[in-house]
Amino acid sequence: MKKVVFFIFSVIFLFLISETTTLASSTVDVDSSQVNNGIVRVKFNTGTTKKVKLLISKGEQRVQYNLSNSEAYIGFPLQLGDGTYTVGIYENTTDSKYRAVHTKSFYVTITDVKKVYLNSVQEISWRQDSQAVLLAGRLLQEATLKKQQSHKNTTVQLSEREKVNVLYNYVVNNISYDYNKIKTLNYNYLPNIDQTILDKSGICYDYSALLGAMLRSQGIPTKMAKGYTTWTSVYHAWNEVYLASENRWVVVDATYDAYMKRNNQLYAFEKDTTVYQKVKEL
Repeated sequence: MKKVVFFIFSVIFLFLISETTTLASSTVDVDSSQVNNGIVRVKFNTGTTKKVKLLISKGEQRVQYNLSNSEAYIGFPLQLGDGTYTVGIYENTTDSKYRAVHTKSFYVTITDVKKVYLNSVQEISWRQDSQAVLLAGRLLQEATLKKQQSHKNTTVQLSEREKVNVLYNYVVNNISYDYNKIKTLNYNYLPNIDQTILDKSGICYDYSALLGAMLRSQGIPTKMAKGYTTWTSVYHAWNEVYLASENRWVVVDATYDAYMKRNNQLYAFEKDTTVYQKVKEL
């Protein structure tokens, strides 16, 4: 897999002020209490209708996200390794100009980088009571029971690979691509895994968020990757799943496989990394 390139903003921000604007802690806050687990939690709820960007940086590496008003804290991954991170929130003023609303720096030591990809974050958002997570648990329980019955052994359990296959197959077999949705999305669209389950449809962003959340909820590190692949000309999202028993990450593209399944074409769970160019991961 090609090395991930972390881009600064797609436009150059011209900050109107260099210092951080002081706002009430109830409206803007950066919670760094869980950073050694690979996550920083951000609350932004000023009521602004302007575009807002979150910038996470460490040295020369930078990752940016769109940020919307929310009464809850939202998680963002810290996947740039150990070191001093700076989290900045910037609000658009005019054209490409932004002002700094809030910044915070902290030191991060992550004992196991794979744990970064178990967290609930803005684009792979899940809770234990999420319908998609509860469904994942039921699917694995049913598969475990079926395996036990076939082996006539009540102690047999699913292997890691079997768990991954159960959840991957559910997404491939039950979620259809929504060709109309892609035409109406705005710049700050975020997947809702429970809505995807309800609608039984979505775009690549929804597929990868759903599979990522289901696997993470079961303790299986999973990334959402964004970038390009040879089978489509548009910006794409897929997953990378860590198989502990094999000590490696594998590329998984449920969107592509669902399409192939519906068109009675052959496809494989694991993809060739050379046909995927990753620009961003989370």
